[in-house]
Amino acid sequence: MKLKTVQNKFSGMYLIIIACLFLISCDKKDQEDPTPENWLDVSYTGSLTVRYTNVYPAWDVSTTMNVDIDKVTGLVTISNATLSYSGETLVSADSKIERSGSWSINPTSQLRDNADNPNIYVDAGIVIQNDVQKIYAKDNSGNWVMVNSTDFSGETPESELSFNLNDATISGSTITATGAGGSIVWTMILSPALDKT
Repeated sequence: MKLKTVQNKFSGMYLIIIACLFLISCDKKDQEDPTPENWLDVSYTGSLTVRYTNVYPAWDVSTTMNVDIDKVTGLVTISNATLSYSGETLVSADSKIERSGSWSINPTSQLRDNADNPNIYVDAGIVIQNDVQKIYAKDNSGNWVMVNSTDFSGETPESELSFNLNDATISGSTITATGAGGSIVWTMILSPALDKT
């Protein structure tokens, strides 16, 4: 009886261990390979453009990244980019505001949802560099003296984006976001890639 009890306990533990290993391997597979295959009839190529406008001080800048989507693997590739901006506004004869900085943009992307309505999810991977706003005033001798400095480098612009593939191929898919004191517009435009085979 004792031997049978030990064997039953061992069998139960063995089944639990097998089930756990199966669940872990499935979870790892989902994490390692989230890209859908064979959703697309054609590959796509195009661009992702970001336009950053600010009012105070004023600037209007943009940069464009290349986008490629493989029809077989569903892999989305977006090139890296840098966006630099600067502006100066004279508030009065005796005061002015200056600001400059840049974004390092390193996007990662996936095709998700379903084959009938595929969406392109993008994490723009923005790192803000040297974004500093300075306020100056004139002293009694008429020289500009900095009276305040604000560092925006720790800000995180909205960069989790979702573009509809069908919209992007028809008229372009556009998303409006916000940044520190400005407006950000992302536009993805795609067209079927020429078959190289």
